[in-house]
Amino acid sequence: MDKVRLLIIDEHEAVRQALATRLSSTPTIEVVAAAHDIDTSRKSFNGLSDVALLGLKSSSDMDLDMTIGTVERLTKAGTAVIILTSFADDIERELVLHAGAFRYLLKDINSPQLISQIIEVAHEQARPLA
Repeated sequence: MDKVRLLIIDEHEAVRQALATRLSSTPTIEVVAAAHDIDTSRKSFNGLSDVALLGLKSSSDMDLDMTIGTVERLTKAGTAVIILTSFADDIERELVLHAGAFRYLLKDINSPQLISQIIEVAHEQARPLA
């Protein structure tokens, strides 16, 4: 597989920049965009990203509904989604996984583990259904 094309979506600029810096340092990942939200990054809908890291905003129901909608939109566009969250919530986890996310991870994951998860998800997405 070529480089994994990665889209980073998080409302916090510092988080986006830190993730982009951490992840673009590996030869197997190309960060194609880092955006505040899905509407400011139309690249993901043109097939330019294989995997999206989507940071959860907060635990409000409205934000969760928006996150689920974004997961569904990205998945329909052929982009595998990894959710990054500050705090684990079993109900939230089940809802986003049901919406099509591949992973639900804590934001404090170390770089080697995160890189491994991104590559693994890209391979899962690329596998044809049997």
